[in-house]
Amino acid sequence: MRSGLRPSMSAFSLLLLSASAFGQAGPPAPSSLADISGCSLDGEFVFIVTGKDATARRYKYPWDASIDALCNANGYAINSPAKAALPQAGVPRPAAAPAPAMPTPAPAGSPGPTEFPADAVALSADAVAKKVSSRTFETQLRDGTRVRLEYKGNGYVFVNAPGYANSGSWRAEESRICSHMRNAAASCNEVRELGQTLYVKRDNGEVIALNPQ
Repeated sequence: MRSGLRPSMSAFSLLLLSASAFGQAGPPAPSSLADISGCSLDGEFVFIVTGKDATARRYKYPWDASIDALCNANGYAINSPAKAALPQAGVPRPAAAPAPAMPTPAPAGSPGPTEFPADAVALSADAVAKKVSSRTFETQLRDGTRVRLEYKGNGYVFVNAPGYANSGSWRAEESRICSHMRNAAASCNEVRELGQTLYVKRDNGEVIALNPQ
């Protein structure tokens, strides 16, 4: 996994020479950036480098979830600013949507299944990786929440649900998917397969089906 890239002194000097462009028009929209070659966090700002050597450009953006996701998608993991992890005064902290790697309490009611289907089979680590890597899945939790999981081939995973988004790293083990989401503890979850469907046991014991998209 690559960490934040620091440009060489020659590239850094080139960027300083073109710094006046930032004061005049501001950086381009993050979604328009191509050939991203580095991301680094400095306080509450993220510096994104595009190109290399003579074509290198360095742009400064305030940190937010979209910038974090853009860097992750290009293979550059950055932390969130310290204050971003704290709730703002007077603003209720949004509830985290349940996801296999990030359990949350479920409402009272009939429990979801806690056992794998009877004929579901275990998988090798290589089989888990091949069935998950570069694929997107959708699942529905017992409270009706729909969760989208995108497992990138570069080892990143993105989780989206109504009112919630997070990202982190993932890896395959024998009959397990392990992930480490941002601002959360690492977790490994059992996996079984029945037909073409993968089943995952969440940290709270609930078994969910991953439906490929």
